[in-house]
Amino acid sequence: MFSKKRLFVPAALLLTAFFGVSAANAQDTCPYSAASLQGSYAVLVNYGSAVAIGLQVQVLDGKGNLTRTGTLNQPTAGSATGARTIGTVSSTGTYTVNCNGSGTITRLVTKPDGSTAPAIDDFLITEAIKVPGRASIATTIVDAQRDPSVILPGGVFVTRVHTRLPDVPVYN
Repeated sequence: MFSKKRLFVPAALLLTAFFGVSAANAQDTCPYSAASLQGSYAVLVNYGSAVAIGLQVQVLDGKGNLTRTGTLNQPTAGSATGARTIGTVSSTGTYTVNCNGSGTITRLVTKPDGSTAPAIDDFLITEAIKVPGRASIATTIVDAQRDPSVILPGGVFVTRVHTRLPDVPVYN
């Protein structure tokens, strides 16, 4: 006859394996979260059909907060020669990430003249590094601003590509 001890060990192993697989499958069904966006990203901002361009560095904290600053190369207002004006643009805000890698960024933009304006961007993670047991880390994000540019006049459409920068080791 079988002893209860002999049946207990295999049953415990099967139960542990079942819950381990369930946790792994749960991670696979939701590979993205706020933690997927963490680190420093280079952001290339495209205004309309090459009307202006922004080059910015963004820091995402993995908890839903962002800061961004950089330069904006835009046409000089009223120039008949195609002169350009370089200014500083910055943003602070928050972000949310859905399981499918889509999400929303809500920002307060500080314009080159120092005034501020709100902006909302919809994004999609297009490349990521899979991290076992954790949310995947986004390496490339593409976004589109919901409303026209808050900086350039004329209803200019704004899109961005965010590329994660390599982690830089600190040397003593």
